[in-house]
Amino acid sequence: MRISTVSVLLLALLMAGCAQPRNDTSAENVHYILGVSYLQEGDSARALREFHQAHQVQPRNPNVLIGLGRSYHLRGAHEQAEHYYRLALRERPDDSMIENNLGDLYLSQGRLEEAIYYFEKAASNLMFTDSAVSLTGLGYAHFLNGDYPEALRAYRRALAQNPRSDQTYMRLGETYYAMDNPERAVGALRQALRINASNIQAHYKLGMTQMKLGNDDAALQSFSTLIKLAPLSELAEQAEEHMEMLR
Repeated sequence: MRISTVSVLLLALLMAGCAQPRNDTSAENVHYILGVSYLQEGDSARALREFHQAHQVQPRNPNVLIGLGRSYHLRGAHEQAEHYYRLALRERPDDSMIENNLGDLYLSQGRLEEAIYYFEKAASNLMFTDSAVSLTGLGYAHFLNGDYPEALRAYRRALAQNPRSDQTYMRLGETYYAMDNPERAVGALRQALRINASNIQAHYKLGMTQMKLGNDDAALQSFSTLIKLAPLSELAEQAEEHMEMLR
C-alpha cells in the first residue's frame, strides 16, 4: 500500500515525459513504445523485456533507462531499479522526473531521508510541470517519518498547484487523523471523494475517521461503499471487519 499513490502518478509522468517520436519506426523505438504500453497495462514483466531489447541498441538512452528502472521497481527489484535510474540521471542530470522516480523508489524501501531529498529537489524545479506529484510524495515521506507539520506543509503546497488531486486530499486527511484532528480529516477526505468518488482509500479512511468520531452510521456507509467498489480488495476485508464491530 505504501507506494501506491506516488507510483501511479509517476507512471503517468513516464508516459508523458519520456515519449519517443511516434514517427520513428526504428527497432529500438518500437521496443520502447511497447514497453511503455505494457507498463500502462500493468504488465511490468513484458515491459522489462521490451525495454531491455531497446537498451541493447541504445544503452545510454535516458528514456529507456527510466523505463528499465520503473519496470524493475514494479517487479520489486529495488537494487536494479536504482541502478538504471542513476544511469538515467547521469545522462540527464537534474532531471526532475528521474529524481521523482528515485524519491518514489526510496519511499518504497523506507529510505525516507533519501526520498525527502529527491522529492524536494524535483519539486524545487520551477520548470517541472508536475511538481505537485513530487510535493505529494514529499508530504507522504514526511508523514511516514513522523513529521506531520512538514507533511501538511508539503500537501498544501501540492494543492496550491493542483487543487483537483484526490490523492493529495486523501493524504491530507490521513495526516489530520494521525494528528488527532478528525473533524479536519473528515473535511479533507470528503473533498477527495468529491473529486474522485472511486478512491477506495479515501472511503476507508473516512470510515475510520467517522468511527473515531462515534458516527457509526456514517462509518458503515463509507465501508459499504468501499466494498461495492472493490469487493475483493484487502481494504474491503478490513472494512467488513469494522462493519462487524459496528453492528
